[in-house]
Amino acid sequence: MFGTQNDSAHTLVTGIFCEMMSAADAVRALSACGFEDDDIELFGVLSGKADLTRPLLTLGVPVNEIDYYSTWFEHGAVLVIVRTSPYSRRNVASKLLRQCGGTLAAESLD
Repeated sequence: MFGTQNDSAHTLVTGIFCEMMSAADAVRALSACGFEDDDIELFGVLSGKADLTRPLLTLGVPVNEIDYYSTWFEHGAVLVIVRTSPYSRRNVASKLLRQCGGTLAAESLD
């Protein structure tokens, strides 16, 4: 799932991956395209349930997306979050996440 969240400093691009290896491929692709390690976050639950609401809110992920991602986390999905600046890099991040197997949150939440 991909979503975007804007503020004056950056845009968040989020992609959900059903497979950890696909998420790792996405991180490698983002790094190869010039995204800094500090601009890429991975979230997931390896075993059992965990409440990731607070850390995701702190990063600026919208509440409706967090609720949606929680369902995916129960099935072992991994969320990749990319902070983009300038705003125009959002398209690059979205394209790379899609190419590596991520899906768009915005399409599923509408």
